Amino acid sequence: MRTILVVALACMSALTLMQAGVADIHIHGIVRDSVTRAPLIGATVRVANTSQGTVVGRGGVFHLHDVVGDTVRVVVSMIGYASKAIIVTGGVDRRVEVLLAPAAILSKAVMVEGETNAGMPAQHVEVLSQAHVDEHRGQTFADVLRTVPGVTIIQTGPSISKPMYHGMTGLRLVTLNAGVVQEGQQWGAEHAPEIDPFAPARIQVVAGPSAVMYGPNAIGGVISVEPRPLPTGNEAHGEVNINTFTNNWQGALGAWLEAGDVLGSGLAVRVQGSTRRAGDAATPAFRLTNSGFSELNGAVDLGLTIGDVEVVARASLFGTTLGIFSGSHVGNSTNLQRVIERGRPLSVTDAFSYDIGRPRQEIEHRLLSIQTTLNLHDAGTVKVVYGWQRNDRSEFDAHNSRIVGRGDDPVERARDSVARLNRALATPAMQLLLDTYSADARWTVDVGHDVRLTTGVAGQHQKNTRFGSVFLVPDYVANGLGGFAFAQMMVGDVALAAGVRYDVRTLQADVRARFATESVRHDRTFASGTASIGAAWEPSEHWLVRANVGTGWRPPHVNELFSNDVHHGTAVFEYGDSLLQSERSVGLDASVRYRQSDVEIYVTGYVNSFDGYILSVPDRNNPTVTVRGAFPTFRFTQTPATIAGADVRASWALSNALNLYGVTSIVRGTDVGRNQPLFMMPADRVRLGTHLHFHDAVGLHDPFLDVSVVAVDRQHRFEANFDYADPPPGYALVDVSVGGIASIGNHDVRVSASVSNLFDTRYRDYLSRFRYMAYDVGRNITVRITVPF
Repeated sequence: MRTILVVALACMSALTLMQAGVADIHIHGIVRDSVTRAPLIGATVRVANTSQGTVVGRGGVFHLHDVVGDTVRVVVSMIGYASKAIIVTGGVDRRVEVLLAPAAILSKAVMVEGETNAGMPAQHVEVLSQAHVDEHRGQTFADVLRTVPGVTIIQTGPSISKPMYHGMTGLRLVTLNAGVVQEGQQWGAEHAPEIDPFAPARIQVVAGPSAVMYGPNAIGGVISVEPRPLPTGNEAHGEVNINTFTNNWQGALGAWLEAGDVLGSGLAVRVQGSTRRAGDAATPAFRLTNSGFSELNGAVDLGLTIGDVEVVARASLFGTTLGIFSGSHVGNSTNLQRVIERGRPLSVTDAFSYDIGRPRQEIEHRLLSIQTTLNLHDAGTVKVVYGWQRNDRSEFDAHNSRIVGRGDDPVERARDSVARLNRALATPAMQLLLDTYSADARWTVDVGHDVRLTTGVAGQHQKNTRFGSVFLVPDYVANGLGGFAFAQMMVGDVALAAGVRYDVRTLQADVRARFATESVRHDRTFASGTASIGAAWEPSEHWLVRANVGTGWRPPHVNELFSNDVHHGTAVFEYGDSLLQSERSVGLDASVRYRQSDVEIYVTGYVNSFDGYILSVPDRNNPTVTVRGAFPTFRFTQTPATIAGADVRASWALSNALNLYGVTSIVRGTDVGRNQPLFMMPADRVRLGTHLHFHDAVGLHDPFLDVSVVAVDRQHRFEANFDYADPPPGYALVDVSVGGIASIGNHDVRVSASVSNLFDTRYRDYLSRFRYMAYDVGRNITVRITVPF
């Protein structure tokens, strides 16, 4: 992997030298929303009939260098907007302004968030543009979300991370992948979303209860992952991404190729694949043994429009093998206590390896999504989405019970012992096979002049089958059926949205205790309604005010009800509670945005009140000792609770080249039933940075330098003697990134290098599942090269 890094750096140098003598015919400008005049960061600008293109950056600005021709046709596009083609003529330096019209607007020119957005128009939506996603490709899916205000990351070692938004994660967040709600074993804190980090073109994070569209698990919001729109013209192009990471000597490679109107059939096709391989990660003090991973992903997208019918299909495969830090599995309760007191494993090493031993996880996730849209003209549109997913998760234990051979002869008995041991080690301690079938149908129609109404139904069927000797999650069958309606309308200068939904969920679980010979059937039925209303008001071009209030719910998940075994990924022993009831919430969020030509400030506040908040809490006085070792004990319980907080995002463009920015997030969780701080809430944090952007420098087009500092306070709100260890101290990290574009012929090759944790600071994040026994990872240098063709 060190060789790959050296080659990547050499490629950057070579690209810089190769482009030095090329003439620079420069087309540049700004892309804006035609209604709000807001800059459209992340829009794609492409020279027609070539592979030359770029992505709109900060402030809506774009640059195309080394353009050939006196008259150039430029195509500008963005998800949620109508594409626009313009003819550009002139001299060497040509400046343009492009206005894109929203794909769906009401008569009074107020934009309505359509099918491309997970939330209603009055809801606050954070959009990660294609440019931002490109800058973080190759990391885990959750890592891409780190810079979103209100998003924190739950880490289980360096390779497993999942997002937490406004203090809520897992079963309180819905992830949409290609129009389908992602369904895996997302109940686990170390069960990250099975999404290829190279796949998304744009990601949206929506605040507030969006359950009227996406079911009862969207109490905390929706994360919508959108692939690139398929091409419509008869052109073929693609892209290759090469990434290297020094901390765990990871190499990552992704590529896609797409074509429109294949053989004149109108069929659009895209084929995509990626692979990643990493070894043991390094903290500033020692290596995290057995923390490597390997990953192989692929996807095919098809699109066809015939008359008033459009069909878009996606088939994807995500496969990974994840090593679990071996120092997290301890042999007995005495050693467990010693590890927690020391804050580090009993033995450490600086030796590096790509080997992935035990404990480990092997995950394969298959997804099929078929979206059919029928245009009924004045009668609106009908959209039907069918989804099928299969999640296959195997967890391999670090320890095994004593294997006794069979046979009268001692030699024969010894050989049989070895053979049986090898078979046991090759067999997962637990394998979970989850099949999910889903269907969603909705009808959208304009009612009158200023009202848009959407009604729909959604159904889901799930079957989970367990194999192995671990009984953490039982076999079960779950079914769900829901109906919803919501309206979007204009009342004067105020955009309103309101929705209602009702869902019924059934669960049949066959629960078998560890040493029992027969299982016991448990039947549960849960039903409840969801409602929300929101408003957005833009009194002037500088101010925007939004507010939402809603009530949501979710049924307890099967693991919260029936867990009773070792959870290997997090190295804890979990006990469920079969008497848990549905969790209900009432939420309010409001936001204010102020925008001038060079200043933008966005403030969001929220509060959620829960009746029957479900959480897993430590039983610190009773660690569980098994034949596999000693593990911290956690038990699921239910309590009234509140989660409130605020996010602030600000940016100030001091000049065309220099931009200052800052983001801060504060979360306060309270266990109302016990009048204590809520367990596992993120600590206060702030990120401050500066972004320098130039025209041409050091042989690169549009070079940039970004320097930021993230400071995280200690979590001061905790209950004494409740957890196995008190929250760790606060910390501050410095991150630096540089990059630019090297023009090679008609190809704009993006190159960048970044350093996270520049000073190799020792720290432990409170949300890290391994903070009891290890530091978080140290300095990491990342090199990225993106080659379009």
